[in-house]
Amino acid sequence: MTTVIQDRDLCRVRLRLLDLFKSFFGEEPDAEKLARWRGIFAALTRAQVSPAFDRGAGTIADLLWGKSLRELQHEYCLVFANPSAGRRVATTVSFYRHDRNDGEVLAGIREIMAEAGLARDPLATAPADSLVVLLDILAALVEAEKDEDEPQARELTARLVTEFLVPLAENLTAVLKVNAHADFYMHCGRLLRSYLDLEMELVDER
Repeated sequence: MTTVIQDRDLCRVRLRLLDLFKSFFGEEPDAEKLARWRGIFAALTRAQVSPAFDRGAGTIADLLWGKSLRELQHEYCLVFANPSAGRRVATTVSFYRHDRNDGEVLAGIREIMAEAGLARDPLATAPADSLVVLLDILAALVEAEKDEDEPQARELTARLVTEFLVPLAENLTAVLKVNAHADFYMHCGRLLRSYLDLEMELVDER
């Protein structure tokens, strides 16, 4: 029973972190979101997760207190919402694999969702292989992992992380690193990649 309780506590922590990463990449920040980020990172700087994650969390904490809301909103728009051709940073798996929508990628994600019993919101506009949608799927799988009788959820989590999320995070972070406007969001990408290393460790332990 103790192990089950520990696993559920870990799932709750993972869900909070996934929600944090979704909030980074889903839309530009507002005052409420900035205040929440500052509170979360004040707590994270006092925690010990892993050396790479802790360094990344410390850097983001400093940036959050050193930048204004207007600066963060401007950066988000320049990096992710710039209408100029060729300047918007893509956040889909397909783009980094083939620079276009990829039927094989989308089929793989749909297969994971079908096996997990997850349905796509018919009103959703984000591509199924976009970072925010993949994080939503991962969160749903982590929720399912709370049930000790759901070993399939763990297997699907491993597939989603290794086949889709890790490659996407690596490519996205590499692009953000060379983007002159992505001061804050490059570090968000790095922190996400550090977090996914922790998810990979969980995969290896299973």
